[in-house]
Amino acid sequence: MEDKNFFLFKLLSMFRIYGAKTLTMDDIAKEFSISKKTLYQKYKNKEDLIHEVLEFISNEAIEAVKEVQKKYDCPLEVLFVSGSRIDEITCQEKNAFVFQLIKYYPDIFHAHQKSISGKVSVTVKNNYEKGVELGYFRTDVPINLYIKFLISLLFAVDVSPIFEDEKDKFSISVTMKIFYLEAIVTESGRNRFNELKTQYQ
Repeated sequence: MEDKNFFLFKLLSMFRIYGAKTLTMDDIAKEFSISKKTLYQKYKNKEDLIHEVLEFISNEAIEAVKEVQKKYDCPLEVLFVSGSRIDEITCQEKNAFVFQLIKYYPDIFHAHQKSISGKVSVTVKNNYEKGVELGYFRTDVPINLYIKFLISLLFAVDVSPIFEDEKDKFSISVTMKIFYLEAIVTESGRNRFNELKTQYQ
C-alpha cells in the first residue's frame, strides 16, 4: 500500500468486477497481501475505502480535463475533447460497482455526485468565460443554471431508467454537450461549432 495511487487504481478495478457490496475487506486484504488489521489501521470501514476510490476517480479525471484546457485554445473544442474524461466519472457503463453503489450505498453515491458536480462546474464555467472573451458564447444566458442542466443530464445516463435501453452512453453524452452548446453559442461561433459537431459526432 506504499503507492497509494496504484492501490486505489487496483482497488477500483476490483470494485468494478465484484461490486461495492460484494467485495469484502477480507478480499481486499488478501489481494494486497496485508493483514486485515493493517487495512483497518488506514481505513475504519469499507465505506471509507469506497469514498476514497470515488475521489480518486474524480480527481484523476479533473486533472486530465485541465491538461486538455492547456492543450486546446478553442473553448468549444475543449468541451468536446475533455468531455470524454468527464464521461468517465458521470456516465460510465453500468457495472457491478455502479449498480451496488446506487442500491446499497446511496448516500455515498449522492455525496460523490455533489462533489464531482462542483468540480466539473468550475471547469465548465472557466471554459464558458474563455468562450465569452472570444465571442463564441452568449452573455445573456443563466449560465450557472445551464451548467447544472448539463451535469444533471450527464449523470442521468447512469441513474435514470429513461436511458436503460440506450447502449452507446458516450454518444448520448456528446449529444447532450451539443444540446448545451446550442443554447449558448453565438452566431460568430457557430461556424466553428458546426465543424466540431461533424468531427466529434
